[in-house]
Amino acid sequence: MNRQRLSTSRLLASLLFVLALVAAACGGSDPADESAEETTDDAATAEESGEDFSDFKVVMILDGSAEDGGWNTTHLRSGLKMEANFPGIDFSYVEEIEPGQPATNAFQDAVDAGADLVIGTTFYQFDMIDVAAENPDTYFLTWAGFEDQPNVGHFTQATEDGRYMDGIVAGSLTESNIIGYPVGFPFEEVNRALNAFTLGAKEVNPDVEVRAVYLNTWFDPAIEQQAAEALANAGADVIAHEVGSQVYATVMAERGGYVIGYTNDWSDFEPEAWASSFLIDWSTYYIQQVEAIIAGEFEPGISYGGLAEGWIEFAPYGPAVTDETLALIDERKQGIIDGTFDMFEGPIYDNQGNLVIAEGETIDFADRNACCQWLVEGIVGEIPSS
Repeated sequence: MNRQRLSTSRLLASLLFVLALVAAACGGSDPADESAEETTDDAATAEESGEDFSDFKVVMILDGSAEDGGWNTTHLRSGLKMEANFPGIDFSYVEEIEPGQPATNAFQDAVDAGADLVIGTTFYQFDMIDVAAENPDTYFLTWAGFEDQPNVGHFTQATEDGRYMDGIVAGSLTESNIIGYPVGFPFEEVNRALNAFTLGAKEVNPDVEVRAVYLNTWFDPAIEQQAAEALANAGADVIAHEVGSQVYATVMAERGGYVIGYTNDWSDFEPEAWASSFLIDWSTYYIQQVEAIIAGEFEPGISYGGLAEGWIEFAPYGPAVTDETLALIDERKQGIIDGTFDMFEGPIYDNQGNLVIAEGETIDFADRNACCQWLVEGIVGEIPSS
């Protein structure tokens, strides 16, 4: 059992927030084109092995468009890297499947089509679990789930490992010391990423304040446009976000500021305004699970991964990011990987002045997925009560 594995009981209460989750980010690119160069070497190496995986079928179920430029593009890009690792594997995907009955139908359709493995890329647990129980010979992976089932694996990402680096970039670029941060819902992963981002920004700029706005949506360009303009009017010259529209890049380009994405590579869109974004790479996990299923060694349960597990990478940095900033980012990344740097080492106070992590204490990696329902000092805003 490696450090990706967490207990179900630890996560049950915290992960109930994801019932409403339909995570998406908007952009526009062809994920197959984006991943072609990344997978060439892996494919060549796999083909040289002489193995043939044509009798293994994987179906991926996406909650949005595969070309959204963010969440779903990230999953498909990772799926294509997995495909390249197993010559001949039968890999396909279905787009625009909302949680609920449409998802249940999609999972059953995948089983009926002969899938050996079905991957759900958002919170589909309750749509999938009965299908999994009725089809014990098919394996299922689903994002952010927690229910035990012998043929089901759950997975979620340590976004804090990437978001801390984005915070360093933001803190180094802001001149007004005001950073805007629109987010979706008051879900633990959202708050944890926001906290990590702020801690990173404050490392390089102790005077910075991060103005958080909860929008109660994952994608609504009209609402997001209003939020971006309001934050810019309030003095924000950098905007990071965990909601899906490209309006933040447009507004920052118009105002001469900078944008930081959320698992997006928008470096070619408003390039002068582009600063940074971490990216999630699920392929490491997907490949491990396919290998385990084929070997008859599949282990159900919850996996949680970040930089050290190979689940986090980074988009190109913008032209305004200095070599000094990049050197600090490299240092912090290596520190997270080798365990010499801990962003959650106390003392840490919340933005109400309460000590939330005492000196000499931290949040163990295995417990981070349940954090946080508090916001660190330096964040202006509060978590909605519902």
